[in-house]
Amino acid sequence: MAVATQLNHKKELRSVPPPKLPSIVDIKNAIPAHCFTKDTFTSVRYLIQDLLLMAALYLILSPVERYFGWVGLFAWYWAYGFVGFALFLIGHDTGHGSFSDYEWLNDICGHIAHAPLLVPYWPWQKSHRQHHQFTAHLEKDRGHAWITEKKYNSRSWLKRSFAAFPLSGWLIFTPLYTVFGWPDGSHYWPFSRLFDNNIERLKCAFSATCCLICGYTAYALLGYSVYNWFKYYYIPLSFQGFVLYMVTYLQHRDVDIEVYEPEEWQFVRGQTQTIDRKYGFGLDTLMHHVTDGHVAHHFFFTKIPHYHLMDATEGIKKVLKPYENTPYGYKSDSNYDFFFKFLHYRTKLDYLINKSKGVLQHRVGVEGERAARKNH
Repeated sequence: MAVATQLNHKKELRSVPPPKLPSIVDIKNAIPAHCFTKDTFTSVRYLIQDLLLMAALYLILSPVERYFGWVGLFAWYWAYGFVGFALFLIGHDTGHGSFSDYEWLNDICGHIAHAPLLVPYWPWQKSHRQHHQFTAHLEKDRGHAWITEKKYNSRSWLKRSFAAFPLSGWLIFTPLYTVFGWPDGSHYWPFSRLFDNNIERLKCAFSATCCLICGYTAYALLGYSVYNWFKYYYIPLSFQGFVLYMVTYLQHRDVDIEVYEPEEWQFVRGQTQTIDRKYGFGLDTLMHHVTDGHVAHHFFFTKIPHYHLMDATEGIKKVLKPYENTPYGYKSDSNYDFFFKFLHYRTKLDYLINKSKGVLQHRVGVEGERAARKNH
């Protein structure tokens, strides 16, 4: 009966074409020209800055733990998570090519930023690029694993429970995504489904080896103690992975976000489903404005360095203003309660259903909309 109802519902779906959206050229023309300038000196300065912040955290670790115990260590973990994510973002810029105009420099600095965080640089560059090229595409935006009702119902109770448990985010980036390869393929194993040719496999082997060298170096510096390695290296990295996952999740998840089947997806249409979120407390600046400048980053991920994202955002606001009462307007939210919003959404946004033909939305959004129409 439920299957028959679903089929009848799909037959009743009507196509709702989007309004004529601005082209990528229109959007680029609305952004100040200086935003597309990559300053190598500035980019390297930010890399050094984040490495020094990471070193400073380790310098204060001993007194923090001595005077504040486990409470201090827990606070230190959180600080490491945000600083580690800031360093990760520098590597993220190098992978996109927005760090400098020199590919060799991007690759060197990318490995310097990513390897200590145990993120294989070249494999991450490949998997992450697909997310940008196909944002909000139901099938090709694989890094976000959009879950339809059919997929949700086919999952085991254990998988459903894990997905709904908010704190599972500490495991999702490392090791589930990078090591075990859910859903793109392992970033460590050269013969995983992520790679198509031997050059990519060799790059994977090189980047993964850099990570293993960093991991072993940390093990040696921590007295060849497995306990110390987990306590002072791996657990802090799990906080960095959690911050990465939380920030990324909130940039692409909301009750009203649309996801498109292949026949409905267009590049500009998909990018408009990205959300700028202001975290406050200085965190947006620390995290290089990937939080409150993410819409601009998505439209021009290979062209705009992070230090120009806020200027570019002002131009994007203007060009998307005519669409502010549609699903394609500029989206921004102040989320000083970001941690609790993340926990709430992880339990609330379970799976997607069709809003119209070829257009999906989270179940709670579609059902809420239907209920509102019924009440009117």
